[in-house]
Amino acid sequence: MSFMEIVLLDNGRAIRPCGIDDIEDVSQMVISEAKRSIASDFNEKGWDDFVDYVSFDQILKRLVTGSKALLVQEEDDRISGYIEINGGQILLLFIAGYAQKHHLATQLFDRVVRTLSPSELYVNASTQGYDFYCSQGFVPLGDWREDEGVKHLAMKWENDKMGND
Repeated sequence: MSFMEIVLLDNGRAIRPCGIDDIEDVSQMVISEAKRSIASDFNEKGWDDFVDYVSFDQILKRLVTGSKALLVQEEDDRISGYIEINGGQILLLFIAGYAQKHHLATQLFDRVVRTLSPSELYVNASTQGYDFYCSQGFVPLGDWREDEGVKHLAMKWENDKMGND
């Protein structure tokens, strides 16, 4: 399976690469979900910076300069999940509230691991994402920090299957 391949899931969902026509919907979904789930991790400046980071222009800039992104598309075309990775860093991973509890984050993460075969990955986990990342084998690299108005925990994942196929 390649990273660019479309994968059909249950209930009419599909995992597919993010295209330019998807970016505005992705941005809106991420902001909406962040407001619902992790707004308390930000001070005012941190929130403003985050909203800029997930704007159409900034996502497009990252995708053009090397980020890779997958999304989950519902049968009705709504975007319900998004993962963006650059090198060995997970930049964004969000699942819309209505689509949670369907293991979509795990499926997006697994797809990245299967198709890109990273030896290790890093993430700055939010308070909401911490348990998910732990369940995927990430380990903390220190203590919770607040940098530039954003509370996060640096975490690392190592691919224990590298070279074992």
